[in-house]
Amino acid sequence: MSKGYANAKIEMMARGDVGRALFTLSAPAVAGMLVMSLYNVVDTLFVSLMNDTAAIAATGIVFPMFQLVGAIGLTFGVGAASVISRRLGEEDHEAAERTGSTALYSALILGILFSLFGLIYMRSILTLFGATESILESAVLYGRIIIGGSVFQVLSMCLNNLLRAEGASLHSSTGQILGAVLNIVLDPIFIFLLDMGLAGAAVATVISQGIGCFYLLSYYLRGNGALHPLSVVHFRPIPAICGPMMALGVPTFVRQVLGSISLSFLNNAAGEYGDAAIAATSIVFRLFMLLLMSLMGVAQGLQPLVGYNFGAGNIPRVRETLRKVLVTTVAFCTVAGVIFYFFAPGIISIFASRNQTVREIGTLALRLTAVVLVPTGLVLMFGGVFQALGDGTSALLLAAGQQGLFLIPLVLILPRIFGVAGVVAAQPAGFLLAFGVGLLLFVRTKRMLSEREEDSGPTER
Repeated sequence: MSKGYANAKIEMMARGDVGRALFTLSAPAVAGMLVMSLYNVVDTLFVSLMNDTAAIAATGIVFPMFQLVGAIGLTFGVGAASVISRRLGEEDHEAAERTGSTALYSALILGILFSLFGLIYMRSILTLFGATESILESAVLYGRIIIGGSVFQVLSMCLNNLLRAEGASLHSSTGQILGAVLNIVLDPIFIFLLDMGLAGAAVATVISQGIGCFYLLSYYLRGNGALHPLSVVHFRPIPAICGPMMALGVPTFVRQVLGSISLSFLNNAAGEYGDAAIAATSIVFRLFMLLLMSLMGVAQGLQPLVGYNFGAGNIPRVRETLRKVLVTTVAFCTVAGVIFYFFAPGIISIFASRNQTVREIGTLALRLTAVVLVPTGLVLMFGGVFQALGDGTSALLLAAGQQGLFLIPLVLILPRIFGVAGVVAAQPAGFLLAFGVGLLLFVRTKRMLSEREEDSGPTER
């Protein structure tokens, strides 16, 4: 039964209707990523009910550190998923098995080491990330609990991608949704009922992620998968296995690391204008992530479909998938951008009804973000396509430009010219510049697909 289920998923990627296959793979991923991002927003909402601007700012300061640790799991998961999808398309199941196991155990080992490092140097890292004197103690309290339990986040990030690589997108997203819903339920209990305050928000997050992680593991523990990543026998940390995986995982790691570094620059720049500026940028960043996570769900859904068919040499099917994805992305981002722009004051007031400064800065930041949502969405799709096709170089160039080469200089330059408006304009401007780079790389990729299609001749869709 389990093998039949796994084979049905692979058959869907190989010969099922493209639109239906893309929806089947993307919808659960979008739902999971949306709910996961939503609980970050809800987490901020519950913390904001404490009427403590420092507490809201503290969660924003810790976030890039949490993102860095989670990047370990994401790096191995994304890199492995692309390799696995293409190996399954090539019918090389042994290589797929070794890639899955090596990714999971490598992520676990490095995740634990990074977490220990973070716990030991917590205070210094948070200061580097922009914590002011008034925020530091709250950030350290919150951060020690979050980072102490981050192994669940590392494993979940890796498992989610392994599951999607073999078409088990529904189970992956159900695990994300389970953790998110639990977090939403537990937040008010730990923060208010048990009177734990900010520490309660962190405890609720760790418990929820732990349960979600065990749910993801249950798929393989029950023997439902086409792969067996829990098998230590297939753990082979050798260049032949790690090389292709890291070539595609490193761009994700670079994007996450540069994202954390640029966010720390952003927090430091906002700190020059007080805790209210940090709180405002933190709120808008969480809202921005709500949209980015849903778009990342689409990018994750396209990867197994594109990767499998590229490995199988079915280029027309790859091109059809790309066309549907890009049209959907533009439509979604246009609608979301209009809503964010015109309803920005009301949206920000939900999180900062009593602080006029936070509302003013947040409204400006949200409107600037809304203006660049379409190019931002396309940047994410371009990155997903490059990784699905095994083009690590293009993925790396796009990731480095998006979060580092453009954003960090903009954070340093724009505030000197425009003050606090320059702080909140830096990230939208960075995505706009990254779109230019991504478009050039995508045009080259389309040319490569056309040449590959001409060489292979007509193929069944």
